[in-house]
Amino acid sequence: MGSDPRVLVTGAGGQVGRALRAHLPNAVYLDRAALDVCDPVAVRAAFGPGDVVVHAAAKTDVDGCERDPDAAFAANAEAAGHVAATGARVIALSTDYVFDGRSEAAYTEDAPVNPLSVYGRSKLEGERAVLARPRNLVVRTAWVYGDGRNFFRAVLAAERAGRALRVVDDQRGRPTAAADLARALAYLVSRDVSGVVHVTGAGEPCTWADLAELAVGHPVERISTEEFGAPAPRPRSSVLALDRARALGVPLADWADSVRRYLEGER
Repeated sequence: MGSDPRVLVTGAGGQVGRALRAHLPNAVYLDRAALDVCDPVAVRAAFGPGDVVVHAAAKTDVDGCERDPDAAFAANAEAAGHVAATGARVIALSTDYVFDGRSEAAYTEDAPVNPLSVYGRSKLEGERAVLARPRNLVVRTAWVYGDGRNFFRAVLAAERAGRALRVVDDQRGRPTAAADLARALAYLVSRDVSGVVHVTGAGEPCTWADLAELAVGHPVERISTEEFGAPAPRPRSSVLALDRARALGVPLADWADSVRRYLEGER
């Protein structure tokens, strides 16, 4: 009998990488100090055929990507290509930002892509590099929060500091707990699934302002994307269809339950 493949995780210092430790305890975790995914020589030395790589390393600062496209494409597109070129089976994290957010319907895996930002374009190029190999899988997700910098911690810090909360109310999506995403990724590691699958929290979509009010327990000032004025354009709809994930048996959690549990630990 053959032994189980070696599982390795890039981006081990991020929110998803940290959460994966509870679900893939025997994996090898590689943070930025352990592996520079932008270095093709280092990547070739780290991975090979027979390995399974959960590729969670990325430059996720959306506005930072807009200001520095070269760094964004190096981290999100070229690095994914380096990992895929090793011949390992790759399960790569991607994003709702590959869509333009103009659809009234939830985005299915085969919906037309049209990224508005440098971040979205760089992640789409990374997807294509990964999917050029037939065994590989891209897991698109959205609105991730966990152990690290995230929306809820920013809102709670502002509330504690007595700052006024002005929160965008014209972007819709479903938040995804890093712990829930990690459980889904661990499930997919052990199954022969390729192509693209969407994994987010389940339930009715909400806005960022809805989430802020859930966090602080009182109304906030609801503003438009234009009033917020971020450098990078954001999709107005980040709602990803979850039908394929459900058909595959991927464990999905209700986002509202997960958010409440997370907030209990943060207060």
